[in-house]
Amino acid sequence: MTDPHSPDAPQPDTGDRRMEDRQRTRLRAGVLRARDGRRLVDCVIRDRSARGAKLILTEPRPLPLELELEDEASHRRYDVRIIRRDGQEIGVVIEREKGDFPL
Repeated sequence: MTDPHSPDAPQPDTGDRRMEDRQRTRLRAGVLRARDGRRLVDCVIRDRSARGAKLILTEPRPLPLELELEDEASHRRYDVRIIRRDGQEIGVVIEREKGDFPL
């Protein structure tokens, strides 16, 4: 019988399809904008990886699938696409980093 705590023990399928590890962040402020720059809604960046993020919207809003995310802690901007939505929680994939935004 295999010890369930052994590193060789089979691991349960969690349904997680991420290609890289996510990093839990301190809850960071963010802003979602339309790709034309219009401010749509504030959000909280909950989890972050090199390719995506989990965001919590501060209020329920209809949103386009393609957005710009501003990370207020790092002062960076990203083009993102919504791939999952559950109420005010959304999952986005990062399509490209746009660099710093003006302060």
